[in-house]
Amino acid sequence: MIRKLGKEVSRVGFGGLRLNNAAHGASETIIGDTVQDMISKGEVSRDSLTIVSKSGYLLQNDVEKLDASKDFVQVRDQNYHSISPRVLEIQISQSLDRLRTNKLDIFMINAPERMLMAQKRTYSPAQLYKDMEVAFQHLDTEVAKGRISGYGICSNTLADPQAADHVSLPKIIEACAKKDNLVAVETPFNFFERQALVQPHGITVADICEKHQLFLMTNRPLTAIYQGQIRPFVNHTFGDGTAQAEHAVMEKMSKSLEMLTTMESDLMSELPIEQDALATKFIWAQVISENLSKLSQNHFAARHFLENTVLTSLKKDVKALLTYAETLDEPEALPTFQEWTAEYQKVTGELCGHLIDYAYVDCLRKNNDLDRILGAVCPLLNEPERTHSPISVKMLRIALANEQIGSVLTGMRQEIYVDDALKALEWHKEYPLHETDLEDLWRVPFH
Repeated sequence: MIRKLGKEVSRVGFGGLRLNNAAHGASETIIGDTVQDMISKGEVSRDSLTIVSKSGYLLQNDVEKLDASKDFVQVRDQNYHSISPRVLEIQISQSLDRLRTNKLDIFMINAPERMLMAQKRTYSPAQLYKDMEVAFQHLDTEVAKGRISGYGICSNTLADPQAADHVSLPKIIEACAKKDNLVAVETPFNFFERQALVQPHGITVADICEKHQLFLMTNRPLTAIYQGQIRPFVNHTFGDGTAQAEHAVMEKMSKSLEMLTTMESDLMSELPIEQDALATKFIWAQVISENLSKLSQNHFAARHFLENTVLTSLKKDVKALLTYAETLDEPEALPTFQEWTAEYQKVTGELCGHLIDYAYVDCLRKNNDLDRILGAVCPLLNEPERTHSPISVKMLRIALANEQIGSVLTGMRQEIYVDDALKALEWHKEYPLHETDLEDLWRVPFH
């Protein structure tokens, strides 16, 4: 129950960020069209739905007509953030249009902590809370106009006072003049990131929300950021589910690495010594070999490094090599180098794909181990029937067992994700975990 709005909502909610791989508002269009279609068919009423939208992140095209001195801050190249009234008004209007509705139930100020990382200007915590006060004043006018029912704050750092970009929930509440309009808070909570509800000492974010009748939504139930690594809580079947499938990935990876090593050795022998700087651009087999252990232990890091560093750099290196080939007098030199670079890019791409698969297999293996431990510690968590990703269902049930959480927000990129989430909700009702179960689970070491 969202107490300040008097609305009943499901304990599981679905975010639309990656719906159909849509981004930058496109997912809202999909949701708006779908909801209107369902309303017109009498399948659902608008009053039965709770629609939440957010504002904060901006791209280059968003800021072109804004005032850089007061409307936004630059966080990174081509990446900006804003909580200014002008931007809030614009983004509420855009969301209403895309969602095809005349009112948002809750409008969230998203990730205001990013403002503290501003480039090209000093931006202090004191300034942030001052700007939040102004933002809330504007949102109060939006409530009065009837364009939103209430508003809230979404932040990744509310529960981490040690974070350099920590945002204090008590100070946020203090900045709000009309506290009846401040209705919701959203922050991460999962098995590894549990500070929002579980603290050895002191008051938690959940306690503060309860005191001020704020509806607590938690996100990232299936993706933890822990010790600088991203850990997804998934353990679905890989390939055909046999050991041979994992072994096949290792064999393909070894074969591709061997081929790449041979090709790089051949290039070294072909280039003259004065082109040593050019030759040393093509040592990716060595780089990958030296970092194989690290890459295999972190799927997200491996994917980011291979796709954004290796393959991106390779394109530039290939261009440099072909430019050199064009300077050679031999007529057959350019076609030979073109053939070599095409094959080299192909083999490197295949190797990166196999490495990403191998790192993913390692992640699944770790999660299988954790899944067995959780099931042993708390037998109630064991699924009464087959699911796509057993550990995902367990993690959602653990989150749902915490009564201070109003709604657990999870992704819905694929139908199987939604199916698992609905099973978690069903089994939470049929086989609820008790406080003693949670206490036992919190004692499980991070694995």
